Amino acid sequence: MAINNNETLNHNNTLNQFRDFLPWVEELRGIDDELWLKPIASGKWAIREILTHIMSWDKNSLEVMVPNMVEGASLFFVDIQKHNDDAAIFAQSYTSLNSLLDDLVKARLQLLELLEEKYNESTKFKIDNDEFTFHKFVHIFIHHDEHHKAQIVDFLDVYKNK
Repeated sequence: MAINNNETLNHNNTLNQFRDFLPWVEELRGIDDELWLKPIASGKWAIREILTHIMSWDKNSLEVMVPNMVEGASLFFVDIQKHNDDAAIFAQSYTSLNSLLDDLVKARLQLLELLEEKYNESTKFKIDNDEFTFHKFVHIFIHHDEHHKAQIVDFLDVYKNK
């Protein structure tokens, strides 16, 4: 099946946006231990839990969702609350920020590789009974990344200015 230039451009832009999270993640290396383990606000996760949460969703996409994104597929997201709670518990196993960042980058690169291989804007499938394309699916996670990145940046800015 031939891919038209607009689809290729859309595909490249979408995946490049998703990939753009990685240079920012690399900038987090060297954060003081007290900061990456400190909750970003009362009742909120620490950077460690946030990054593990993002990695956990990447792994779910890599292992469960993207491999099954074929024309007409009917997929379902996992129990979101349980998935997030499990990620927060798993975060406790990380005693080194660099180790966590290594694992996060590895998972994102694997997911990007799979998306490069499978991405086809004409493929339509359902997730939780909503219509999806690869573009729509990836953009959910681009916005998810941006949300958590903004939380972390705001938190670190407070401590940078002290």
